[in-house]
Amino acid sequence: MKTIEINSSQNTTFKRFLRLKNPRDIRKHERALLSGPKQIREVLREFPDRCTGIIFSSRHDVPDFPGTGAIPRYCLSPDLFSQVDCFGTKQPVLIVRAEAFPHFDGAMDSLGLTLCVPFQDPRNVGAVIRTSAAFGVTRIVFLKEAAHPFHPKSVRVAGSSIFRIPFYQGPALSRLGRYEMPLIIMSAEGKDVAQFEFPESFCLVPGLEGPGIPETLQRARKVSIPMANGIESLNVAMATGIMLYLWRNKEVKSRDIG
Repeated sequence: MKTIEINSSQNTTFKRFLRLKNPRDIRKHERALLSGPKQIREVLREFPDRCTGIIFSSRHDVPDFPGTGAIPRYCLSPDLFSQVDCFGTKQPVLIVRAEAFPHFDGAMDSLGLTLCVPFQDPRNVGAVIRTSAAFGVTRIVFLKEAAHPFHPKSVRVAGSSIFRIPFYQGPALSRLGRYEMPLIIMSAEGKDVAQFEFPESFCLVPGLEGPGIPETLQRARKVSIPMANGIESLNVAMATGIMLYLWRNKEVKSRDIG
């Protein structure tokens, strides 16, 4: 594939690259940026259909990652590249597809855990994507409050896991109770997870950073992670990761006994 050289900040393609730092433009163009050599190699190898181009600096050698010969290559002047390389990796940046997610209608048509994510911090979103993929979550529903999962800070944390689990678009957190589906809320007021029996198919709902769970969901079943006295709460992404691990552990043990 021919290499396209870009040396002007007025170049239309360069301006489009810069806009991919903004969630609104990620939605509009259905493209996102992914950085980090290890993550780029994994995505090119395992998800080549999601790759649409690679950006590098004129100070770099032409990227020799397997698969880059089949996608457009954009060589930017060092100054322009530094503006696209938002994490200062000084390594090539991959352009990936970020198509709109299907809407979640509340139907539980498959067994397992559906995770509803309201997190507003993109780093928390990226962390929970990675953990969900690791523990076999069936799908993730991003609620209206959530940061876009293809936000650069989210992709930076999630890595190639961003493509390992189905994503859906959901309603606002406060409106989840309108669906006829089993909801299990993560709450300090809930039953100790050690004594909690998870159903075969359900939605796990962690709270929003700060406000927690809205009044509309207070009647749902609740499960908690026991903590030492004096500790009010954990980081939401960390708490969700612990809960997913405990759910997965119970599921595996139940399957082995059965």
